[in-house]
Amino acid sequence: MKYIVPLLAVLMLSACATQPVTSGISVEQGKNNFNEQLRVDNPDLGNKLAITDVKTRQTNQLTDVVVTLSSQYKKSQYLQYQFNWFDKDGFIIKGNHSPWQALTLFGFAKTQLPGLAPSSDAVTFSLAVREVSTESQEFKD
Repeated sequence: MKYIVPLLAVLMLSACATQPVTSGISVEQGKNNFNEQLRVDNPDLGNKLAITDVKTRQTNQLTDVVVTLSSQYKKSQYLQYQFNWFDKDGFIIKGNHSPWQALTLFGFAKTQLPGLAPSSDAVTFSLAVREVSTESQEFKD
């Protein structure tokens, strides 16, 4: 009985090690302007990535955005990204929630992440990027 509690603790910790890391970096478009705000929730990932450009335009009354993501790291990074869209009052537009998209970013490479608003009600957006960590991948220097 005295060995069960430590064994359960080890199993719980090992199960947590295989879950995706949900903290990361994000960029948000400000209301009625294109001043982007960068938020870093994971400093290690923030040192490995940079958002170098954000472009927006209107296409058929929908906001079209392209965010350029640059690797500041020598090895490949396994990431996921997701756009969220907000109406003029700052509420998230429900029903058109974009899923997390997989992305492999090679060492010191750049990529563009495209997003298209689900409706003409979308006036602002946010983009979240997170690192995906599994047992078969190493993120050590």
